[in-house]
Amino acid sequence: MKLASFECRWAEAVLGAIFPGSPEEGLAGIGSMNVVVFLGDVMRSLPRRAALGMRLAIWLVSLSPLLLIGRLALFAGLTVADRERVLHRLATSRRYGLRSLVLLLKTIGALLYASDDRVRARMRGASTPLPVVRLRRLEVEGAHGA
Repeated sequence: MKLASFECRWAEAVLGAIFPGSPEEGLAGIGSMNVVVFLGDVMRSLPRRAALGMRLAIWLVSLSPLLLIGRLALFAGLTVADRERVLHRLATSRRYGLRSLVLLLKTIGALLYASDDRVRARMRGASTPLPVVRLRRLEVEGAHGA
């Protein structure tokens, strides 16, 4: 099963929001990792039912801004903050199916992201001490329940 070009663009936007990278740590976002080619390979190798689930997940996230944050826009047209709000609402939804579809996208994206040499090096542990990275709490307005 092959994704249409617009579905590939939607998927790139979703995976880019899930795996934005960390420029200060020297890690590129997933958008620089040839998402379209990877998704093409994945979709060809998945069983039909799983490929349909993947397509459904892409459509769900792409079309959800209107219902979740009241924006008449596709996910790809949102600001970074609004993309985070949409993903947060989907990932914390009371509906298991919604959470699972977002997790499917995150899992597939993790396979690509972890294939990057710099990401793998960080996962294995660098040979030189790395600077401490201060975490920041993401405040999402109205993020309780979806």
